Amino acid sequence: MQNVRAFLYEAKKLVSVGRKVFIKRKGYELPDGTQINYLQALLDLDIGNIDEAWGYVLSLSPNHYHAGPIPDRDRPDSNDMWVFKRKINDIDAYIKLKIDNRGCVCISFHEDWG
Repeated sequence: MQNVRAFLYEAKKLVSVGRKVFIKRKGYELPDGTQINYLQALLDLDIGNIDEAWGYVLSLSPNHYHAGPIPDRDRPDSNDMWVFKRKINDIDAYIKLKIDNRGCVCISFHEDWG
């Protein structure tokens, strides 16, 4: 749990000073095969904008930890990712983060379809 605390401490510090990148995914595939983009994924959680999503990242705690560090399968030469799950507006949400030269990077932020 100490590694989770250290990751969250560093991630929140980076977000707080503006070193943050939100990956604007064009296509999340829902369990029924429907494709949605990152904005729709946020709206489905009743989140109106990316800044609000970052607010939820800042409120993560070790209790929200789900997995990690795990390799980034899309970028195997990059830093590992950490996965968190928490309730947002009564919906289970899935948040995948990493830290790299850009700062805190949000790879995924959507309803937990699993």
